[in-house]
Amino acid sequence: MMTQNMTRRFLASLAAACVGVAAGCVDLTETPITGITSAYYATPAGFDAAVGAMYQPLRSFWALERGSTMTVFGTDEFQKGSDGGYKFFNDYTSALNGDVDFIAQTWRDFYQGINTANTVIDVAKTANVPAATVALRVGEAKFIRALYYFTLVRTYGDVPLYTTPTAGVLTATVRDPAAKVYDLIVADLIAAEAALPDKAAQYGRAGKPAAQHLLAEVYLTRNASGDMAKSEAEAQAVVSNPRFRLLATEKLNWDFGNEVNSEVVWAIQYTADPITNGAAFNIASQSNVGYGNKLHLYFGFPYDQEPGMLRDIPGGRPFKRFRPTTWLLNLWGNPTSTPDQRYQDLFRVAWVANNPNNTGYKLGDGTVINPKYTLGDTTIFFPSREVTTAERKSVKYKMYAPSEYNDAIFPVMNKYLDPSRTSTNQEDGQRDHPLMRLANTYLMLAEAQFNQGKLAQAATNINIIRTRAAKPGRAAEMQITPADLSIDFILDERARELTGETMRFFDLTRTHKLVERVVKYNPGGAPNVKTCHELRPIPTNEILLSTGGIKQNPCY
Repeated sequence: MMTQNMTRRFLASLAAACVGVAAGCVDLTETPITGITSAYYATPAGFDAAVGAMYQPLRSFWALERGSTMTVFGTDEFQKGSDGGYKFFNDYTSALNGDVDFIAQTWRDFYQGINTANTVIDVAKTANVPAATVALRVGEAKFIRALYYFTLVRTYGDVPLYTTPTAGVLTATVRDPAAKVYDLIVADLIAAEAALPDKAAQYGRAGKPAAQHLLAEVYLTRNASGDMAKSEAEAQAVVSNPRFRLLATEKLNWDFGNEVNSEVVWAIQYTADPITNGAAFNIASQSNVGYGNKLHLYFGFPYDQEPGMLRDIPGGRPFKRFRPTTWLLNLWGNPTSTPDQRYQDLFRVAWVANNPNNTGYKLGDGTVINPKYTLGDTTIFFPSREVTTAERKSVKYKMYAPSEYNDAIFPVMNKYLDPSRTSTNQEDGQRDHPLMRLANTYLMLAEAQFNQGKLAQAATNINIIRTRAAKPGRAAEMQITPADLSIDFILDERARELTGETMRFFDLTRTHKLVERVVKYNPGGAPNVKTCHELRPIPTNEILLSTGGIKQNPCY
């Protein structure tokens, strides 16, 4: 079962005890750790380091290939591209099983984070720290513990529930009912909401609005009696908070260097420092391999293999992991006529020549197009419509029509591009990951209201998002009426606004729309997806070590 050698894992996290907050917030000078006992955690330095360490596993999931694979693949938004070895997550084949490393690592790392949070809560009773600081840090610990458990229960279903620190190997382990896990999550978040300040002293630490946002999502997902009204109240508290407002356009959320803004309720922090990001030294490569933000890698197409192009830092390193579905690419409407600005803002459809030593290309009939590109010429364009041979001959650049899209050729979602990298092959990025964004809070608020039959209020809140998304002078065309609302419309709007933001699998499982939408829109997953795929497999090793207390989920 869960190997929880708390001291070993906790100390491994101390090297990154920057809490995911501002870079340089702790002294990373190495000190001997041999002989450290639990008494250390009760000291001011040890207690503070424990709080920092409990944030660290956040970076092991979100904004990495692991978390993206488990939340983006196998949905209506994205299907498998030509790269990568985890395509079975999209296709729901028998290769998706408890032996998969991503499945085991997520379980392991989040229980490590839970154990560290439990340690903070336990040590707080006797820590040599001011009472006000203790209350604040326990609030953080309960928020973090709730986030880890919420992710685990949505991913695996019934899971073991621990509220006190563990050390050593536990084998007499059972899965606690999901309802019991949700009870702890709710209690933790209510306590965190009461304990945390409206604005944390250090950016990146949990504050009251983060607890409210998460609690709104927990109620929306649990959906017990009265939960929709509670979800509405929590989400309303966030959208009514004067500290938060939508930016003028959604695109501004993704401008590099603008990660700290009025729309971010709470973000997971990354920096340019690999140690802070939780890197480990890889002996084979003699380099730090770690938990920088890698989302810039996975949504690309091989522009560097096209005429007139070389790989460059702004264009990114094009791993073709996640290909947008045809449904997603059509969701905003025809880019030239739709009143919705989001497709044009969030998908890159044109490239300009950056290779001085280049040649043009040939059409199928042998016609040579633009024998040589000049730097700055447009070289590639995705017009989002079919084009004739005559049109191709009339322009200098190469066009890819929708009928030519394949597992390697498709428009590129550009939310996560990271121009700060120092080389074209660098994988770790430093962009923060906005796990909680105000636009999402509005959409959750609308969903909770819709589920209560408050259609007018729900439409009003969705229209706030759609007004912001409108092209200049076309906001009226973007408005919806209560009669337009359905859970499918809400899911569509969530895809238009939040596409690729590492939450779609949970959106579809929360609304029990996974099978329906994968069958409709994801050709790779359609033949195999079943209702039991709403949960992932339990890691095989956890089953083997549990002495029979843990059984595998159906489907696996």
